[in-house]
Amino acid sequence: MQNLRHLGKIPTGISYLLRREQVWGQPVFFTIETINSCNFQCVYCPQSIPEKHFVNGRGMMSLVDFKQIIANLRSAFDVSIVSLHRDGEPLLNQHLEDYIGHLTGSGTCVTLSSNCSLLSEERAQTLIASGVSVIATDFCADSQVYERLRTRGNWKQTLEGIRKLLSAAAEAKARFRLVIKDIATNGVDAGQAKTLMKRTRELLAEEDGRITIIAAQLHNALDASLMSINAITSEGTASHPSSPDATPGRNARNGPYTLCHQPWVNLTVDFAGRVVGCCRDLRSEYIVGNLLTESAAEIWNGERMRFLRRALAAKQPQDINICGACDMPWRGSCSGRTPVERIRNFFFSDAWER
Repeated sequence: MQNLRHLGKIPTGISYLLRREQVWGQPVFFTIETINSCNFQCVYCPQSIPEKHFVNGRGMMSLVDFKQIIANLRSAFDVSIVSLHRDGEPLLNQHLEDYIGHLTGSGTCVTLSSNCSLLSEERAQTLIASGVSVIATDFCADSQVYERLRTRGNWKQTLEGIRKLLSAAAEAKARFRLVIKDIATNGVDAGQAKTLMKRTRELLAEEDGRITIIAAQLHNALDASLMSINAITSEGTASHPSSPDATPGRNARNGPYTLCHQPWVNLTVDFAGRVVGCCRDLRSEYIVGNLLTESAAEIWNGERMRFLRRALAAKQPQDINICGACDMPWRGSCSGRTPVERIRNFFFSDAWER
């Protein structure tokens, strides 16, 4: 019943189910990136082609701008949960704890996604002390699979970082959870996925109570990955993006269309304060406003956002530059394929995926 705790979100869910271009309620999720650089170049991430990826700049949001953006959001919405990541590795922001503390100090729950490779004992302790509630990471028990998918990543170093984080949480008796997306499970059947996740859990058995391990469903973000993740085999081969099989976003359009929920539930802000149409618009190509110069309420139901919702509701994702190459509408989105699934996931799921 997680979502029903916030009754103000119910109008948002109804707006999505009715495919309204103007949302009656407020965003369910707020995603804010403070930095868009990363120390990895994962094959399933568009940053694997840096010369094409940073077409709209790279940088870090100042703490002053961050506080202005939060004030703007709070003037219009109940900002109960914020995810401080989008495209980059948030721990590259050496002052991230100050951003977290600004939110947690006033009761906002903070989550983030990190590759966990930069965690010293001290950094793990300061992160936990800042009040972060959840950190998600892509990991698996197979070091070869991990290092093949997460280019520049070192499996042993990442495992050590995860253990330091869990140890710091245990020492502080913090209410903290680590969510591991087991990347070795992508594309395998349920039985094999269960076995793989068990292996990952066994690596961290001493802190099992703080860990949630879920199967991964990697997707081709904006048709721009360096290699097709679906073509990566157990032997370690992969196709180049120029090959016909390297575009799962385009080739996946053989199933029923499912309305993407993102523009109805998520407000995503990049490092420059720009609001984009989707948390997967990693290059900030569809900008709907800027929270440093415009009000949050105006942006949320502004013409650019309404146009995006209209196109998706009309089953015309190709009319939007960021949606034309995305595979999510043809893979069931994350909200469910049927009305019953959407209602159950939106209103009654404790772990509804964004």
